[in-house]
Amino acid sequence: MDVEVKIKEDMKKLGCKCDKKIVLAYHLYIYLVDEKLMYDTEYCYNKDIDTLYVVAKPSKHEKLNIYVPIPTSVNVSIDFISILQENLCTVETGPSINLAFIEHDFTIVIYTFTKGIAERQPAERLAQIRQKTERRTFINSELKKNQSQILNDALNGGFVEDDDCQVLD
Repeated sequence: MDVEVKIKEDMKKLGCKCDKKIVLAYHLYIYLVDEKLMYDTEYCYNKDIDTLYVVAKPSKHEKLNIYVPIPTSVNVSIDFISILQENLCTVETGPSINLAFIEHDFTIVIYTFTKGIAERQPAERLAQIRQKTERRTFINSELKKNQSQILNDALNGGFVEDDDCQVLD
């Protein structure tokens, strides 16, 4: 029996019914074994989130890393990554998950996402930060636009009309 057929059958036996996921996981598995020369490489399936993934060690003495194959045609959100981390990360693997983006020609690019490095800001806090940034940008642009006039007024004492001033005794 051909190795590729056997591996794909094993993946199907784990519970994955989607042929596309099996093909992507197979190519990721072969990439990690043959090109990245990873240790203890195994394919796994999580039925709760219907995800076929690969675990492997970059070197003999490192911990297992999780690799999830993702077609580049799929939009990935922070919520999706959080679901993967909640369901796949363990004490043994740690809080990181590797998304292996796979192109139609099976080119693979891997990005690592680590849970807990930065908390996601609430929507209202993001709106406040955005508003503050826009205001700061506007003020900076006005200062740049009027820089020569501001410097000239500062050096020459400026010009004040009599109507604007009150004389205090």
